Amino acid sequence: MAGGLDGERALPARAGDDMGLSYERLFQVSSGLLATADARGYFHDLSSAWEQTLGWSLDELRARPYIELVHPDDREATLAEATALFQGRANGRFDNRYVCKDGSYRWLGWTARVDMAQAPSERLMVATALDLTSDRERTAQLTQAMELTTVYEKLFRVSVGLLVTLDAEGYFRHANPAWERTLGWSPSEMIAKPFIEFVHPDDREATLAEAAALFQGHTTIKFDNRYACKDGSYRWLAWTAHLDAAEEPSRRLVYGTAHDVTPYRELLDRLERTLARLRDTMQAMSTPLIPITDRIMVMPLVGQMDSERIDQVMSAALAGVQSTQAQAVILDVTGLKEIDTRVAAGLVDTAKALQLLGARTILTGIRPAVAQTLVGLSLDLGGLLTKSTLQSAIAFALQSDQGAPRALAQ
Repeated sequence: MAGGLDGERALPARAGDDMGLSYERLFQVSSGLLATADARGYFHDLSSAWEQTLGWSLDELRARPYIELVHPDDREATLAEATALFQGRANGRFDNRYVCKDGSYRWLGWTARVDMAQAPSERLMVATALDLTSDRERTAQLTQAMELTTVYEKLFRVSVGLLVTLDAEGYFRHANPAWERTLGWSPSEMIAKPFIEFVHPDDREATLAEAAALFQGHTTIKFDNRYACKDGSYRWLAWTAHLDAAEEPSRRLVYGTAHDVTPYRELLDRLERTLARLRDTMQAMSTPLIPITDRIMVMPLVGQMDSERIDQVMSAALAGVQSTQAQAVILDVTGLKEIDTRVAAGLVDTAKALQLLGARTILTGIRPAVAQTLVGLSLDLGGLLTKSTLQSAIAFALQSDQGAPRALAQ
């Protein structure tokens, strides 16, 4: 081989033969890719490692210009490198991609030289290459991982969400700057003490239970709790937390993200208070107690009656009589859709309770079916007066009140 690889050296015959044989053996067993190539771009001598690395036989590699084996994107640079070598300019290592017989490509790292002392027609490029594909792939993966790390770090810092990691000892390992913007605590302050100390006392038991569930195998949970701000106030946080069960137990962390939902919780509280007031108002409207005089009150009952509303009727009537010292309460049932045995019994019980407070009950608006129900119950109706219409009941009550102030109470 040219450049000393073919055994042609100015040595004693015996030593030269032995040296040439040694070189040949080294050439063939080398794990590196050894080659010579002429200025026309054809391989001459090739070590057997080429066939093992690329899959081409040595004859197939010699049969065409080596540039046809080079990746199209690397050909221009490869030709420029070869031209420079044959012009006597020695360069450093050079990398390019060679096609394998199966169509894939391998990255090769080259070191080459041309012996310019030889005649131009006899000059050969003597080169050695190493398969760098695995290193290139690892480098690419490492570069991609570093890029992702940089991206994730930036996202971690600029995220408006509250991001943390939590260890099994109950300490935050990481906290992003959003915590300081939301609660006033710096990330270093967040990781300096057990996380539970930031949680509202009323929420600690439930929060610890959620954290324990995560470390015991629940991979993802969602919950709300209150966290202390640096100024002493509290903010409601909505959490989503995850534990990667595939990680080694001693290294497992809970990854959590939280959002400040305080405005929504405050709005919800206001809505609940508003609904409570509406319920109170509706209850009052469903059992209105209307004063006619200081001693006469009317309670018109409309719609559907159930057990809860019967209780409301009794409570409202008793409270009204107690506060006004009324002596007569007119229960007008004209607007009720129906009166079953339970409602009828409730009305009788209301009349008896009012009688204990010194007030007489006048029942008006009774339809024939209701009268049959009352009679069929065999109830004691002694505390009840009945009138056909509300007008007649009011007139009766007024007349009784004017003519005999104490008559209604007797």
